[in-house]
Amino acid sequence: MRRLFGLLLFLSIAFASCKRDVKEGEQLAKQYCESCHMLPSPALLPQNVWKYSTLPYMGIMLGVSHEIDQLEKPLSDYAIMRPASQMIPDDDWEKIKDYYLTEAPKELAAVDYPALPEENELFAIEDLAVSKANATIPNFTAVRIDPVKHQIIAGDQSNRVIWVLDAAGKPKQQLENQDALTYIEAWKGQYLFTFIGTTTQANPDVNGSIKTYASGAPSTLIKSLNRPIELKARDLDGDGQDELISSEFGFMQGGMSVWKKNGTSWTKKVLNPQTGATHVDVRDFNGDGQLDIVALFAQGDERIMLYTNKGGLNFEETRLLRFPSIYGTSSFDMGDVDGDGDLDIVCTAGDNADFSTILKPYHGVYVYTNQGKMTFKQQAFYPQNGATKVMLADLDQDGDQDMLSIALFPDVAKRPAEGLIYFKNSGKGFNQMTIPVNHLGRWSVMDIADIEGDGDLDVVLGSHAVAKFPAGGFDPAWKTAKGILILRNKKR
Repeated sequence: MRRLFGLLLFLSIAFASCKRDVKEGEQLAKQYCESCHMLPSPALLPQNVWKYSTLPYMGIMLGVSHEIDQLEKPLSDYAIMRPASQMIPDDDWEKIKDYYLTEAPKELAAVDYPALPEENELFAIEDLAVSKANATIPNFTAVRIDPVKHQIIAGDQSNRVIWVLDAAGKPKQQLENQDALTYIEAWKGQYLFTFIGTTTQANPDVNGSIKTYASGAPSTLIKSLNRPIELKARDLDGDGQDELISSEFGFMQGGMSVWKKNGTSWTKKVLNPQTGATHVDVRDFNGDGQLDIVALFAQGDERIMLYTNKGGLNFEETRLLRFPSIYGTSSFDMGDVDGDGDLDIVCTAGDNADFSTILKPYHGVYVYTNQGKMTFKQQAFYPQNGATKVMLADLDQDGDQDMLSIALFPDVAKRPAEGLIYFKNSGKGFNQMTIPVNHLGRWSVMDIADIEGDGDLDVVLGSHAVAKFPAGGFDPAWKTAKGILILRNKKR
């Protein structure tokens, strides 16, 4: 009996000690992690992903030497991001690891997905013949509809081609030997091309550039950027001359910046140096007659920020929304989704390319309604594995804002129809439908505008079938797909 009592006492003490260690690990995680970003819950990832992927990466960012020394590829490639000195004692780091590995689930809970009926009446589907002879599987990294010139611009990274297509989808021009194109901005009768650099892969490449294009070969305007994703041109100071707003995703450096032209050169003013800058919405948000900026940062401290224009290219920064650091926030758009006259926010979480390709129940489309004074409340969440981009537009011409979302990492095995989802605004929320195009591509880029000038909104999609895959793997149909689709609106 004494032996049994002793064993029970030992186990009780050990259990209490373990609970204390886990609690201490949680407090340490808050101490070290919340200074940089929103603290991720252990419940967001399964144990094996924390153990073999996320925690080692965290160890790199904190400079934990013994963690970095045992890294294997591909994580060892990120060791160049370690700080100059270790930022956390080894004992504290081990307690943080114990907290996450103890509290994390073995696997994530399955999602009960709603059915996705097909929408077959709104669009005519056109699979465009834009492939080169002897081309590899296309990998489109940018598409844009020009409603003024009635043409489409699309960049295929795999084949290093930029296509200019007419309103019917026929090739007009073909620019060869081009780096990965990530954004196209119409500007002064020409285009501003944003090139991420020599590759789209995460690396310290600073060969990103902005080039102008009217005809012939693109001409460099700005060079040596840190993996830029987007550039927009707007007159921010009211002097009649456009400034440039760049979003550099970066690797170790990046940020969102404003460029002012001085003579023949451009001077850069960094508004926020954080990596992960991906997209901005520029408009007068507060009604004072000056253009403001709303920006998404999708790396580390994932958040949507408002930059209120105070004149003279000075801006006041306000955080609108913040997300856990492993959500993979991938896009946002703004518009009046509930019909009350103010701007709401819709956004996607779904970037699933770097450290784990498992399906995640929090990936999908989020709707945040404006509560006044630029505060927002989550109104709805629609699951969509690997959601990549969402756009607002009145697609059915009934006077309200519908949504269209794409997923680069859909559940190919169990829910392939979620690669493209149409959200019809009912006035009381959104009715979800799919458009039957998912056998024709794995959609990475999208644009909405009136291609042919007939008064309704069309859609262009670009496929990126060569990236990493979650459950389900490669769809063989993508090998023969052409990679660019027009969804031509049939309302007019």
